[in-house]
Amino acid sequence: MKNISYCLLIIFFICSFANNLLATNDNYPKTREERKAEEMGSMLGGDGIVFAPGKIKNESTKNSVGSVNKYLWQAAIETLNFAPLAAIDSTGGVIITEWYSPKNKPQFSFKINLFIKDTVISPDAIEVKVFSKTLKNGNWTQNDKPSDLAPVLEDKILRRARELYIQSERKE
Repeated sequence: MKNISYCLLIIFFICSFANNLLATNDNYPKTREERKAEEMGSMLGGDGIVFAPGKIKNESTKNSVGSVNKYLWQAAIETLNFAPLAAIDSTGGVIITEWYSPKNKPQFSFKINLFIKDTVISPDAIEVKVFSKTLKNGNWTQNDKPSDLAPVLEDKILRRARELYIQSERKE
């Protein structure tokens, strides 16, 4: 019985060691879906949930004009085209809109400040701040609670930037 226990223990260690060797080998051929996932990055931020230690940031989408990613810039301009722009700086990656009231809510107005902070398409590369105010009794009052619009805009911009990147890769 003791020999069987030792044999099982040895088999367990051999299997564990072989599994670790296979898990660290990055030279295996990747499927189309794996390559696409690496190119697109993660919506969770950075590289998302990573189980492999030492994983570096995927810079395959790095393509910049100045200090900002050109796909993020184009996607941001397209996404914010509904609001009049107050200021833009393509080199610094800043877009600021005027106060804007949707047609169906004239008593509500919001302003967007958008900052592109990186040359790679990633959730960390973009920051959207939305300020809102409400018209009550003829006076505009600033809303203190954070707007739900900021994460929605960030998501739309990231998705559009990834689409633009993929389209450009197909053309090449």
